[in-house]
Amino acid sequence: MMQRCLLAILVLLAPLAGCTGDSSELEKIPEFTVLTEDATISNNDFANQAFVIVFSAQWCGTPCHNNMHNLNLSVPGINVLVVSTDIDAEPNGVTLSMWKDSVNEYDDDKEQNQTLDYSFSRVDTSQNFASDMGIDSPGTVIFVDTQGNERHRQLGTFGAYNDQATLDVIKGHWEDALLGSLEV
Repeated sequence: MMQRCLLAILVLLAPLAGCTGDSSELEKIPEFTVLTEDATISNNDFANQAFVIVFSAQWCGTPCHNNMHNLNLSVPGINVLVVSTDIDAEPNGVTLSMWKDSVNEYDDDKEQNQTLDYSFSRVDTSQNFASDMGIDSPGTVIFVDTQGNERHRQLGTFGAYNDQATLDVIKGHWEDALLGSLEV
């Protein structure tokens, strides 16, 4: 009798499978312009390319550094835009180039000793991209497909530095962003 009830429930609920509302409505990344030390970067620089946005801050240490290095370890050469959530051009006297150097030095005493080829930028005070994206704290990573749609949002760290399970999760999100572009 119990099996028949369970079977009846499953049959009744089957039409609802997949009705979560999250897969069919992708959210476009808003138009943005961010500032580097000597130029600007905008959506146009990533036209028809999948990329990752790392919202961080010059003062964010290990969790943010782990994420940035793990992205490169999981997908070498991954296209990453690092955006400081700090409004000040040089918070606590730290320039963008000083910040990039400190991020690159982070793993110098570890076996990988990577140099990250990422663009480091900050929000433009006239158009706060971080606020437009609903970012209220550093440590958020967003995977974007070639159509400019947000495919995954990671709040906080992916996991430990150079941990294979962590790297596999990141690689899966990147592959979803690449494959998701084909579904649109």
